[in-house]
Amino acid sequence: MYASISDVDEITGVSVDLSTLKKAQAVIETASGRPEELVTDTTDLIWLKKATAYQCAYMEEDPTSVFEQPNLESYSHGDDKMVVGDKPLWLAPMAQKAIGNLSWHRSRVVSSEPFNYRKELWRQDMQTAWMRDRWWNW
Repeated sequence: MYASISDVDEITGVSVDLSTLKKAQAVIETASGRPEELVTDTTDLIWLKKATAYQCAYMEEDPTSVFEQPNLESYSHGDDKMVVGDKPLWLAPMAQKAIGNLSWHRSRVVSSEPFNYRKELWRQDMQTAWMRDRWWNW
């Protein structure tokens, strides 16, 4: 388990039972994209503990409501217009924020450097010269 019952109480001030904690754990594993057995980084474990605690507090009133809620923004009966939202109602907003801090959800840019116009012109000139020399040798 990412968090214990005492962790949830310490982080959120909400007391939960083991059943709610297990359901929240399953939701967080699904939302993060990794089961608990595959997470080894300590920073990721801290974020997942917080996400689980937030999810427990979110689910405390009705632990099964996250499995039944539609993602509905508005519904009008006149022309049967239904607008579906883009927010996952099954996931607590703070848990979603914590999951966004996980190492495998971060950018994977290795390095980037600003565009150097003179270097690019030199590269194009060298390529053109090489192509002309090679082109005439055919």
